[in-house]
Order: sequence, then structure tokens, then C-alpha cells
Amino acid sequence: MTSIGIIGTGIFGTALALTAARAGNKVLCWDRNTEITDSINHKHINKTYLPLVPLPDSIQATTEIKDIFNFADVVLLVVSAQATRTVLQSIKPFVKENTIIVLCAKGIEMESGKMLSEIAAEIIPDTTIAILSGPGFAVDIANCKLASVTIACAKEGVASKLTQLLGTKYFRPYSTQDIISAQIGGSVKNVIAIASGIVEGAQLGDGARAALITRGLAEMVRLSQALGGNTTTMMGMCGLGDLVLTANCPQSRNFSFGYEIGISGSAQKVLQENTRTVEGIYTTKAVLKRSQELNVEMPICAIVNRILFEGISIKTALEELMSRPYKEEGF
Repeated sequence: MTSIGIIGTGIFGTALALTAARAGNKVLCWDRNTEITDSINHKHINKTYLPLVPLPDSIQATTEIKDIFNFADVVLLVVSAQATRTVLQSIKPFVKENTIIVLCAKGIEMESGKMLSEIAAEIIPDTTIAILSGPGFAVDIANCKLASVTIACAKEGVASKLTQLLGTKYFRPYSTQDIISAQIGGSVKNVIAIASGIVEGAQLGDGARAALITRGLAEMVRLSQALGGNTTTMMGMCGLGDLVLTANCPQSRNFSFGYEIGISGSAQKVLQENTRTVEGIYTTKAVLKRSQELNVEMPICAIVNRILFEGISIKTALEELMSRPYKEEGF
């Protein structure tokens, strides 16, 4: 039995804690909220985020983040992409030489345009970093619905080790050393999902949405390739798989956010009223920044950025996309 730490006990963190426990591991979760940790320790539920799913005794919780690193050598960091830098700085004094940090957020830092692995390399440069990404909603994972993900680590053998630690008959990880594609796929698909929701909300037709998702995948591949990623990985769970789910399902916060924009015809009111964490909002700016630095053409991401932050109408956005020069099929 291995000890696994979870930093962040929102709905996804709790779902991953359940997955780790079902795979036969002892789990210690961290949250600053004592109400959540008390609920996990004494009532064996996370009454704030996942109240209907009982937690086994093998899952415990603490409000002391240093406890995680005294307990576990494998730590899953399950906080938002935009909070990752702050949390990495807070755990830096406690990370040990043999600690493996698994980054589970899907996004790129808005201000810097950096992938989360790049941020980790700045703050904890000697630590082994892995990525967990792929299709699967937290509620479904918590309720033992079938899911497959990608676990990536550049260090040989680590991703395979993690798949053995976390894999169950309900949760199937695939391993790769390509941490670039795992992050770009999980990040950019959120932007494409917003665009897909816009198309659905504006009632532009299933053909239009299929075309948008296909060309969105091409943008994901181009950016990944420019950063050193592998196209084959992008065709797996962390790329195509996650895109298929997120850009087609109303359960996706990014898709449903875009859908509301499509219905209203513009983004301003939807942005003002939004209270959910929609990673694609932040990732849009970050992706555009990174793509411009690398001279990578990403017209869908660029037009989503203009809809969100420059106030252009859906009609104008469509006219601009459809009037682009014709080109050969492919990436």
C-alpha cells in the first residue's frame, strides 16, 4: 500500500482521492477549510463538494500542508491552473528529494503564458513533475463511471509507475513521456470547448460544430508541435479524447459558458454574471500569448479571445473565420 497526498479537495481532488483509495492506497488530503477536513475525517464525506459519495476510512484530511509531505512521496496537486504558482511556492519548503508532484489542473498561466510544468521547473527545479490529463468529469469518476486519462512524465518509468498506483477497473491511465502534449491538449481544448458552445448556443448547426472541433484539434497539434510535443500523444486521451468530451457535453463548464454566449450573441453580460471557474477564459489569453511568441497560427483561439475581451459579436466573428483564405486539409 502506497501513501498518496492530495492538495486541494474540491470536487476533482476528492474524485482523485477516491480513485487512489480504490486502487489500494492510503490517502491524505489537504484543504485550508477546517469544515471540509472535519467532514472528511469524522463523517467520511466531503459535504461541501461531493456530499452524496461516501469516502472510505483510507482517506483522511489535514489543514497542515506540510503533513502531506511527511505522509506521501507521490502528491497530486489539484488546484486551479491560475493558483498553481502560489501553491507551488507554499509547498516548496516541504518538498523532499524523492517527491513526485503530479499536476492535475488543465490550463496555462494567464500572465506569463507558461505551462504548469514550466512554472514548477522555476519554483521546485529538482523535483520530478508529472501531468495527469484527459477526459472525465469529476462526478462521473467519483461514481465509478468508466474513464481513461493520460499520465505524463519526462523521467523514464515514472508515468508507468503512476499508472500502476492509480489504475482501477473503472479508471484506466495511459502513460507517456510527452508532458508537452498532455498540457497543451488539456489547456487548449477548453478554449475550443467555449467556441463549440458558442456555435451550439447560436444554433449554427452540427456540421459547423464538427468543423470547428476538427480545426480546433489542428490548432492544438500545431502549438504542441512548436513546443516539442508529439502528434501521436495529441491523438490520445489528453488531446483528442479530452476535446471530444469537453467540446460536446453540456456538463462541461467551458462548453456551457460558450453556449450562454451563443444564446446572448455577445460575451459581456455572460462574463459579468459568471461565478464558476471556467479555465478556458484565462487560458484563451495565455494561449494567444504563447502562440504569437512562437508564430503559430491559431485563428479559433484568436477569435474566442476577441469575443471574450474585445466585445466583437458572434456574427462578426463568424464572418472573419469563414472569410479566411482556403487551404489544404491537414494540421
